[in-house]
Amino acid sequence: MTSPCGSPVTRPLGGAISGILDVPARLAAALTGALDTRGARSCEIPPPCWEPRLAGTCCLELTPGSTATIRVHVSNCGWSRQGFVVTAAGKLAGWLTLSPTSFLLGPQERATMRVTVHAPSGVKPGQTFSAPLLIRGCLDHFVRVEIAVTDCAVRNCCDIDVEDCPDHIHHWYDHFYCPRPCRQVAIRTAGELKNG
Repeated sequence: MTSPCGSPVTRPLGGAISGILDVPARLAAALTGALDTRGARSCEIPPPCWEPRLAGTCCLELTPGSTATIRVHVSNCGWSRQGFVVTAAGKLAGWLTLSPTSFLLGPQERATMRVTVHAPSGVKPGQTFSAPLLIRGCLDHFVRVEIAVTDCAVRNCCDIDVEDCPDHIHHWYDHFYCPRPCRQVAIRTAGELKNG
């Protein structure tokens, strides 16, 4: 009579088969544990490549008729010459004076552009305004400008850093039409059109 566990020959074979059948369950358990340790952010998909990337938020306080300054420090961290174009959008576009509006940066160069914000004299204290400042280079970036109109201004200057770096890594969530390496930005310099 054989034992309920089978003969000595069938035990190793049965163990091997059960081990093979057990692999998917162990693999699933290992992956579940790995996903749990990375947290909920592991499944988040970032904004699409064509949307501007947030470079920072500039919060200003202005009294009616006063001015403020935003200094945007732009770095070309790529290894080719890059053109940059800066535009204002939204309700604050008429309040902003940009200098310069376009410029070229060589590889690893850095430049500072100055944005002067002028609040109209007719604006009432207690109002708030928000709009983006767009910087187009290798990638699109934006600065969120938030202005609070007050009786007494405290914050009337801010500095924002924009690191314009080419993204050579193709992620699983990217689309085939993402610009790689950098797209060329056409800018106007001294009356002629130059390609950055």
